[in-house]
Amino acid sequence: MQLKDIPEGPILAFLASPFPGAEAWQTWATWFEGFPNSVLNAMPEGVTPKMARLKMGAMIRKGLVHGCACGCRGDFRLKE
Repeated sequence: MQLKDIPEGPILAFLASPFPGAEAWQTWATWFEGFPNSVLNAMPEGVTPKMARLKMGAMIRKGLVHGCACGCRGDFRLKE
Protein backbone atom coordinates (compact mmCIF):
# COMPACT_ATOMS: atom_id res chain seq x y z
CA MET A 1 0.00 0.00 0.00
CA GLN A 2 1.17 3.50 -0.84
CA LEU A 3 0.11 6.86 0.57
CA LYS A 4 -1.85 7.61 -2.59
CA ASP A 5 -3.98 4.53 -1.81
CA ILE A 6 -5.22 6.07 1.47
CA PRO A 7 -8.27 8.24 0.68
CA GLU A 8 -8.39 11.70 2.26
CA GLY A 9 -12.19 12.01 2.33
CA PRO A 10 -12.79 9.62 5.24
CA ILE A 11 -9.97 11.23 7.23
CA LEU A 12 -11.41 14.72 6.72
CA ALA A 13 -14.90 13.49 7.67
CA PHE A 14 -13.45 11.82 10.78
CA LEU A 15 -11.74 15.06 11.84
CA ALA A 16 -14.93 17.06 11.19
CA SER A 17 -17.13 15.02 13.51
CA PRO A 18 -17.02 14.13 17.21
CA PHE A 19 -14.85 11.08 17.74
CA PRO A 20 -16.99 8.03 18.66
CA GLY A 21 -16.18 6.90 22.19
CA ALA A 22 -13.90 9.87 22.92
CA GLU A 23 -14.28 12.32 25.77
CA ALA A 24 -16.20 15.51 24.92
CA TRP A 25 -13.08 17.64 25.42
CA GLN A 26 -11.13 15.79 22.73
CA THR A 27 -11.16 18.04 19.68
CA TRP A 28 -7.89 16.86 18.15
CA ALA A 29 -6.82 13.55 16.68
CA THR A 30 -3.67 11.51 17.13
CA TRP A 31 -1.86 8.88 15.07
CA PHE A 32 -1.42 6.42 17.96
CA GLU A 33 -3.27 3.10 17.76
CA GLY A 34 -6.02 2.15 20.19
CA PHE A 35 -7.52 5.57 20.87
CA PRO A 36 -11.00 6.68 19.76
CA ASN A 37 -9.49 9.87 18.33
CA SER A 38 -6.85 8.03 16.27
CA VAL A 39 -6.81 8.87 12.55
CA LEU A 40 -6.05 5.18 12.01
CA ASN A 41 -9.77 4.62 12.67
CA ALA A 42 -10.51 6.51 9.43
CA MET A 43 -7.91 4.71 7.32
CA PRO A 44 -8.11 1.37 5.51
CA GLU A 45 -7.07 -1.78 7.32
CA GLY A 46 -3.39 -2.51 7.01
CA VAL A 47 -2.25 1.10 7.36
CA THR A 48 0.59 1.21 9.87
CA PRO A 49 1.12 4.06 12.34
CA LYS A 50 4.17 5.14 10.31
CA MET A 51 2.07 5.34 7.14
CA ALA A 52 -0.60 7.28 9.06
CA ARG A 53 2.01 9.84 10.14
CA LEU A 54 3.29 10.17 6.58
CA LYS A 55 -0.25 10.59 5.20
CA MET A 56 -1.09 13.22 7.80
CA GLY A 57 2.16 15.03 6.99
CA ALA A 58 1.16 15.08 3.33
CA MET A 59 -2.28 16.43 4.23
CA ILE A 60 -0.66 19.15 6.38
CA ARG A 61 1.58 20.17 3.44
CA LYS A 62 -1.50 20.30 1.18
CA GLY A 63 -3.14 22.69 3.64
CA LEU A 64 -6.03 20.38 4.53
CA VAL A 65 -5.24 19.94 8.22
CA HIS A 66 -3.27 21.58 11.03
CA GLY A 67 -1.00 19.57 13.22
CA CYS A 68 2.32 17.87 13.63
CA ALA A 69 3.32 14.58 12.03
CA CYS A 70 6.82 14.47 13.54
CA GLY A 71 6.05 11.51 15.79
CA CYS A 72 4.95 13.32 18.93
CA ARG A 73 1.33 13.09 20.03
CA GLY A 74 -0.03 14.08 16.61
CA ASP A 75 -2.48 16.86 17.38
CA PHE A 76 -4.35 16.88 14.05
CA ARG A 77 -7.27 19.24 13.40
CA LEU A 78 -9.15 20.33 10.31
CA LYS A 79 -7.88 23.55 8.79
CA GLU A 80 -10.56 26.23 8.64
